[in-house]
Amino acid sequence: MTGFGKAQVTLNGCRVDCEIRTLNSRNTDINVKLDQKLKSYELILRKKCQEGLLRGKIDLSISMEPIGNEKGGLQVTEAFEKRLHIMQDLLNKNFDSQEEVSTQMAWQLLLKEDLWNVAEQNVVWDEEDIEKLQKCLDDAIGQTMDFRQTEGRQIHIFLDQELTHIEQSIPKVKKLLAARGEQLREGLERHMQEIKDLDAHRFEQEILYYLDKWDVTEELVRLAAHCTYFRTTMNAGVATGKKLQFITQEIGREINTLGAKASFAPIQHLVVNMKENLEKIKEQIANVL
Repeated sequence: MTGFGKAQVTLNGCRVDCEIRTLNSRNTDINVKLDQKLKSYELILRKKCQEGLLRGKIDLSISMEPIGNEKGGLQVTEAFEKRLHIMQDLLNKNFDSQEEVSTQMAWQLLLKEDLWNVAEQNVVWDEEDIEKLQKCLDDAIGQTMDFRQTEGRQIHIFLDQELTHIEQSIPKVKKLLAARGEQLREGLERHMQEIKDLDAHRFEQEILYYLDKWDVTEELVRLAAHCTYFRTTMNAGVATGKKLQFITQEIGREINTLGAKASFAPIQHLVVNMKENLEKIKEQIANVL
């Protein structure tokens, strides 16, 4: 889910830069940083970002810079004069016409932050401006998704390779079952010779118990089915990251059970390799939508 996208648009004499960065995350976490003039549209932009990017840690930054000598659609000189008029109105409201205003007090009013920001905060956005801003955000989202898809194709190849290794281990385990059975049979015969008083009925019960305990047929069948389901889901062409995580858990459960029942070193070696392949798959699934 790593991605990056950037787009620009011109609004009210300003260049608007829209930038998106995404990182891996199991949930949706959107951090929005907007120019003060756009704060009232944060919810709209946040919602569009969530709908377009689906999931992940998302950093959205939209900044505005004046083009040339313009700022907020006003020439610098006009903006300065407008602020001076605002200051004059404040003086008229707060002081009598006969009262003298000290130079220090005048400078304090002149440099007052709220006073200088009044002209900037009163930017009027019409419907066309908002549509252009949303289009700019859509372009940035599109670039981000293209970035994600490029990464996703590489991850798809990697997951396919690791899953193939697991699938190829299943017939290898089946071939080793005959050798394991022979080893178990020799062990039982050796123990039978050591037992002097043998209860035939009890012995049959023990044999049945261990045969059931050591049988891994069901685990191999389920493991193959889960691998097939994983591949089908992976190739579905939609956002299936969380679903793949659940399937991976089921694959891991069957591999662990297979290792516990194996009681045969060559099979356990294959199980170790399958666990290694599965861990690599888990690491990469965190990057999948």
